[in-house]
Amino acid sequence: MIKQILVPLDNSDLSIRVLDVAFSVAGKFDADVRLLRINKERASLERGQSELDMRIVEQEADALLGAAVGRLRGEHGLAAENVQVEVRSGPVFQTIADAANEHQSDLVIMGTHGRHGFTEMFTGSTTEQIVARIPTSVMVIKPEGFPYLRD
Repeated sequence: MIKQILVPLDNSDLSIRVLDVAFSVAGKFDADVRLLRINKERASLERGQSELDMRIVEQEADALLGAAVGRLRGEHGLAAENVQVEVRSGPVFQTIADAANEHQSDLVIMGTHGRHGFTEMFTGSTTEQIVARIPTSVMVIKPEGFPYLRD
């Protein structure tokens, strides 16, 4: 049974597709959706800077919720109260894994960009790490024209 869906989002065009899939799945299972935005850099503790960081986090959360609620007006059968937004700071993989664990997520729905940089050759993409290293089921949404291996 799927009751809690975690949806890590970045600022890419793929995020719109990920949102649509997540809301569609949530509507079918009457599940709650937690949208997660991750700031890779930790907030500053310097006086004045921490207040600015907090305002930026609040603005990001408001913008994300606004975009999500706009998507809800489609035919997903999901109410705004079924969607929560969370903004965290930290390393992407660990932050997603922690959020999935803390919120007892039944499913993580996230996109993959198919990037193959030097670091990914040795560590794998964030999506690959999530699939391989957390116990929660993961649904991966690929962009149009995603590179894949052919026989």
